[in-house]
Amino acid sequence: MRLFSSALVAALALSTTAMAQDAAAKKPPKATYNKKDTKTVKATVKSIDVPTRHVVLTTPDGVEHSFVVGKQARNLAQVKVGDEVIVQYQEALAVEVHETDPTKPLPQPTEAIATERSDLGKKPEGAIARTVTLNGTVEAVDMDKKTAVIKGSGGNTIEVKMQHPERWQNVKVGDTITANYSEALALSVQPAAPKAPAKKGKAKAPAPAK
Repeated sequence: MRLFSSALVAALALSTTAMAQDAAAKKPPKATYNKKDTKTVKATVKSIDVPTRHVVLTTPDGVEHSFVVGKQARNLAQVKVGDEVIVQYQEALAVEVHETDPTKPLPQPTEAIATERSDLGKKPEGAIARTVTLNGTVEAVDMDKKTAVIKGSGGNTIEVKMQHPERWQNVKVGDTITANYSEALALSVQPAAPKAPAKKGKAKAPAPAK
C-alpha cells in the first residue's frame, strides 16, 4: 500500500522546498510557525454495481455510506465486495516572517497541483495534492489586542488574531510574511483479507460402557 505516493509527496514538498530556497538567500526568519495534520479513514465495500458505478461502503462504526463513483476514476471493475478502502487526508501550514528586502517586489500568489492514479487493470489507487503560497506585508501590530493587519500582494488587507502572541514579539511593521499551505488526499483499495480457516473441534472420547 502506498497511499502517499510520489506525486503526493512531491506536491507536499513544494512549499518546504520553496521556503528552504528562499531562506538560503535571506537572513534567518524573525518568526516561524509550522503545523501538520494527517487523518486516516477506513471502510469496507458492502456492495458495488459497476454499470451504474454505485458503491456502498461501511465504516467501522457500522454506518453505511452510499455514493456514485465518477467516470474519471478508472479500474472500478477491479473492486470487489469485502475490499478495504483507505483514505488519508493531510494538510500542512508553514509560515515565515522576514525583514522586507526593498530591492525585491512582493511575490504574487502561486498554486501547484499534482495528481496520480493507478495503472489500468489494477485496484483503484490515486492521490491529489495542492500547494498554495501567499505573501503579505505587516501593516500593523497591536500586542495589547493581540491582532495584526496583513496586506497581501494584491492590495487586500486582513486582520488576524495572534494564536501565539509570543511569536510576534520581534515582528515589526513592514516585515514580509510568507505562508505555504498544502493539502492532499490519497485513496487506496486493498483486497479483502483472507478468512482464517475454521478450527475443527476435538473429537469427544466415547463414554465408558456401563
